[in-house]
Amino acid sequence: MEFNIESSFGEITEEHIVAVEERYDFILPEDYKDFLLKYNGGKPKCRKFTTKNGRLTNHLMYFLPLIHNEVLCLAVAFLIFTKENELRFNIIPIGEDPIKNFVCISVAGDDFGSIYYWDFIHCDEEIPTYKYLVPIADSFTEFIEGLEESDQ
Repeated sequence: MEFNIESSFGEITEEHIVAVEERYDFILPEDYKDFLLKYNGGKPKCRKFTTKNGRLTNHLMYFLPLIHNEVLCLAVAFLIFTKENELRFNIIPIGEDPIKNFVCISVAGDDFGSIYYWDFIHCDEEIPTYKYLVPIADSFTEFIEGLEESDQ
């Protein structure tokens, strides 16, 4: 199935990506950077995803833009997730579900580029850990290729 975005958040440049990476000290996977350059986040036409273990099927409301003044963006979500950058964690939120849980991407370590679902509403810890991350895909490309049309 071809990947389509119903609405996006306007164009960004490679310089925007480099500036965010340098400011927050992480490197985004190439396939995700390509997505940001093409769409800068947005609402995908196909939104339904299932975790690797098959226990959870959910719907992605939208991909966060890299930067934006009017909606939650990747840079601000990263600061929220890392408690204003006081915590070092290799996971960055890149999308939200209907109840504000995050779809995340790993930006370092053995799982670089992997996609996870983070159920923060049921998280009972102050510090983000892998305990509440459920694997979805091994790469951003695999994730978007696995998105299905929503039956909602």
